[in-house]
Amino acid sequence: VIIPCYNDGQYITETVERVLQQTFTPLEIIIVNDGSTDQNTLDTLAQLEKHALITVLHKENGRMSAARNYGVIHAKGTYIAALDADDYFDNHFFEKAIPIFQAQPNIAVVTSYIQFFGNHKGASKPRGGNAYNFLFSNQCPACALVRKEVWDQVGGYDESMKLGYEDWEFYIRITQLGLSVHVIPELLLHYRQTDKSTLKNQTHPNRKFLIDYILNKHKDWYIQC
Repeated sequence: VIIPCYNDGQYITETVERVLQQTFTPLEIIIVNDGSTDQNTLDTLAQLEKHALITVLHKENGRMSAARNYGVIHAKGTYIAALDADDYFDNHFFEKAIPIFQAQPNIAVVTSYIQFFGNHKGASKPRGGNAYNFLFSNQCPACALVRKEVWDQVGGYDESMKLGYEDWEFYIRITQLGLSVHVIPELLLHYRQTDKSTLKNQTHPNRKFLIDYILNKHKDWYIQC
């Protein structure tokens, strides 16, 4: 489980506790301190690191893509669970997701429907699927399980994408390999809505720029499709 953390001290303990409550116990929990400046966050991470399953890595702030990639470099598991510091999976998510990988080798990513909580309530039902499903919109949240061999094969997240949609671009590269994304049709991902949200404050205001970047990066593929 890879958890980037930037000044998320008020949420990170709950997130980790939820991971430890999983009915399928993870091999390791790697928290990547992405240059936090908040002392409460630093103190909280120091306490969490005392747990046998938890490793805290420290790096300069490089945003989500760089933090996730940095964590994966140090990961030992066959599957990578990308999880944000203020979100959590239902206790049975890993137990339900792992057999899907084992039964279907063509599936590279497993996620679920999304339950919003916090400042905004509601739900989202991403479709997942193949490359064509990802042509026009992202159909999988960043919080998901990914085969580590596939993560390594595509080179992880694009670290130049600091304003958002890095997960969408990541899944484009995965599905271009002919692999697919599976969505469990249950509300198993709990996605916290806060005023700090990157999606709200940076991604949506820069949507045109980010889409232009994706289109230009994958121009040949878009033309082909």
